[in-house]
Amino acid sequence: MQGIRNKSTELKLIVFIFIILFLSSCSSIDLDIIQTGPYFPPKKNNDIKLYTDRNKVEKPFGAIAIIHSARFNCSNSKQKKILEASRKKASELGADGIIYYFDFGEKDPYALPGERCFFSGLAIKYVNYESKEYEKNLNLSSK
Repeated sequence: MQGIRNKSTELKLIVFIFIILFLSSCSSIDLDIIQTGPYFPPKKNNDIKLYTDRNKVEKPFGAIAIIHSARFNCSNSKQKKILEASRKKASELGADGIIYYFDFGEKDPYALPGERCFFSGLAIKYVNYESKEYEKNLNLSSK
């Protein structure tokens, strides 16, 4: 009888571990970063401005990275998590803002409901003294 109880406990433990692994894989946020410009000193996450349209950026800017997510479910909570994760990544690169877009999968009628959305963003750096100074130092070191 005790052997059956131990096997039952082992089976419950294995099922529990698989459930935890499944739930943790569903909640992870996977962002791809493609560096298109130089690194700048990191900034605070809250300093990163979010834009939904490049025409709303109030200063001249240059792109320093492309941020892209895997497909995910379109819930508002997941969108907020992705925006915060992309802000964190952009702040590590020293960006000033992100121009972003959520694609809701209207163009893919065969996508499953949980895989319809993806995030695309462009981490930007305003053209200012800091970026000009970096470029000047870069040009001096290459001579």
